[in-house]
Amino acid sequence: MPIMHKFKQNKLWRDKLPAVRAFEGSIIHIKQLSDAEYDLALRSKLVEEAHEVCSAHNADALQEELADLSEVIDALCTLHGITKEQLLAVQTKKHATCGGFYGRTYVTLAEHPTGSFGEQYCRAQPEKYPEIK
Repeated sequence: MPIMHKFKQNKLWRDKLPAVRAFEGSIIHIKQLSDAEYDLALRSKLVEEAHEVCSAHNADALQEELADLSEVIDALCTLHGITKEQLLAVQTKKHATCGGFYGRTYVTLAEHPTGSFGEQYCRAQPEKYPEIK
């Protein structure tokens, strides 16, 4: 029997991968998640896949990582009963009211009047939007 090396995972894998790895001689320990655990694991996987999108160095790698990200989004929608049509409707509405990201509008600084929505939004997330004095 070969010497086995154990590696902590604690993350979602694609459904068929444990069987693939077992066929290769690995021993994969799995557990089924409750809805709440699954929701948290999917959200964590979403961040992981987003980081991998950011790390993609060419068009092929980007395509692979975007496909993974899309798969996680689809799973989150299914878990929460959100259809692709509902998601597209929200996306279309936001695009109509706020626009998309194709204009390359990069904001370096925003100045908001006291009491405005913008000020309240930024103050609620000081680590993300630090105030400059």
